[in-house]
Amino acid sequence: MKNFLIFLFFISFVSNKNISEPITSQSRKGGIKHHGKCYCPAGYSVNGDECIKKQSIITTKIRDNNPCPRGYTLVNGKCKFDLRRRSSYIWKPVIYLYPEKPMDISVQLNLKNSEFATVYPKFNEKNTWNVHAKPNGDIILKGRTYPYLLWEASSYNLKDPNEGFIVTEENAQKFLEEKLEILGLNEKERADFIVFWLPHLIKNKISLCSFQSKKFFDDFELNITPKPDTLIRIYLCIKKLDSPINVKEQKLESVERKGYTAIEWGGYKL
Repeated sequence: MKNFLIFLFFISFVSNKNISEPITSQSRKGGIKHHGKCYCPAGYSVNGDECIKKQSIITTKIRDNNPCPRGYTLVNGKCKFDLRRRSSYIWKPVIYLYPEKPMDISVQLNLKNSEFATVYPKFNEKNTWNVHAKPNGDIILKGRTYPYLLWEASSYNLKDPNEGFIVTEENAQKFLEEKLEILGLNEKERADFIVFWLPHLIKNKISLCSFQSKKFFDDFELNITPKPDTLIRIYLCIKKLDSPINVKEQKLESVERKGYTAIEWGGYKL
């Protein structure tokens, strides 16, 4: 009877003991089997009839449910560069047309390293406005009259200026009036430009301002047919500063307007 009780105690002990530390190799961890089931030590999991060390699981919070690297967005299972995440915005380029007589004009835009964000009025699938323009600047498209054509875009090929002008809140209006007249804008166009950009300059308190060179426009190809006698494109780069810095002053060339004229102005902030 005593031996039978000892046997029952042993069976109960084995049944309740979940694990014994493996005594074989370090690469192969073992447990014990009981009633056909394998029991493993803490930190190990069952793999067939073996106890295998669990792999540590590192979890990373996905930003906005986006598993792609910063600056990329998941599109159709692939990580696509997201222009809006790592770009500057091209603000309000507007195009004025002044033919010497009423005429039909085609205006096409081809962008490199950029992506359209806003277009008004809408152009066709070839990024083209086919309009009727008058000498007073009226642009007619599908029976409606517009003062100018507007587009905006995100671009990731915009660089810091290496020359320009230090503009403060106090001299911002005078700066714009003087420079825009030199660059060839008429009174109405200067007013349109200043109404849009002056609030940005005042908000910055201190800014580095630079007008883009012709090379800049290689990424923003503008084709106008018939070709204007005078084409003026003005893009202002504004970089906010904490304090004034020394910078090479930009030299601006005066532009004379003559004949059939097209004007475009816009800009961006860094």
